[in-house]
Amino acid sequence: MQSTVEATSKPLGVIDSIQGGFTLVNRRPWLLALPILLDLIIWLSPKLSIAPLMERGIELIFSQPDLPPELTENAALSIENLRLVGNSFNLFSLLAGIFTGLPSYLARLDTSTAISSTATVLFIDNIAQVLVLGLLFLITGLLIGSTWLALIVQSLDTDSFNVKNIVRRAGWIWLNTSLYLAGLIFAALALGGLLIIVMTLLLLISGSGGIAVLNLASLLIIWIVLWIGIGLSFVISAIALDGVNVARAVWRSVNVVGRNLPGTLGLLVISLLLIEGFSRIWLLISANTWGVPIGILGSAYIGVALAVASLLFYRARYQHWQRIRSSIAAAKRRTTDELP
Repeated sequence: MQSTVEATSKPLGVIDSIQGGFTLVNRRPWLLALPILLDLIIWLSPKLSIAPLMERGIELIFSQPDLPPELTENAALSIENLRLVGNSFNLFSLLAGIFTGLPSYLARLDTSTAISSTATVLFIDNIAQVLVLGLLFLITGLLIGSTWLALIVQSLDTDSFNVKNIVRRAGWIWLNTSLYLAGLIFAALALGGLLIIVMTLLLLISGSGGIAVLNLASLLIIWIVLWIGIGLSFVISAIALDGVNVARAVWRSVNVVGRNLPGTLGLLVISLLLIEGFSRIWLLISANTWGVPIGILGSAYIGVALAVASLLFYRARYQHWQRIRSSIAAAKRRTTDELP
């Protein structure tokens, strides 16, 4: 019965979704305006660097005299990576709207490292200032990304431009995306604290043998987190398109991914290849100042198209699932009615 429904109404495929994303961007190029404007702001504004705080953190961690020898062996590499993050990270990059899908070329760490800029660098060495500014930029970025998503959804649904509907949808997306991000942060902190306690106990009890156990446990945790992340791929799409709350969005995302795992993986892999592949090109030409605007425009064009493709893919697969459920329920009712 279910196979009959699937055969008569095939949902939108991965390639068709991506093609639909580029088609919409070509028809409505103004959808690129917010990502481009955001990158220009990050590029031309002073850089807010947390390098001093990172240096203090490095000194606090690696200056301890009783560090396990297994950790001190990799201290140089860890210090180098932490310093790279501290020197490259710009607090303004939080305006990119985490989890909303808003593409930002200048918010990438590798872009910040590769591009030479004459903008003023403002060093922040007060953790309270970092927290306040970070929270402010994060909330603002989520609002920018939510507005951009509302504009995309409006473009998918109708050719008209209803400001009231866009504002209402943007507010709903912002509220639920903020709750979603807060929930993820809380879960990560809780899990991180638990892992630190377990790791400390293993090191105290097992010594060097605990390192091997921790390595295996780390791989397992990474694998579990990866699959959870894949299952949550369409949470923002469900919030934006369906107007549901976080809990319902998580339920719908997990169900859509579970029923369309090959297609979901295909969409994620192709999107990753396109974004990262073209990013290498943008980084090469951004070695010259004239190449930065090209990188900003190219990144926005591909990023917006792929964000639209994700929305189209989710909507098609969710609606297909609902049609199957309705058909099965109707068939069961007919069978029940036919019974003597």
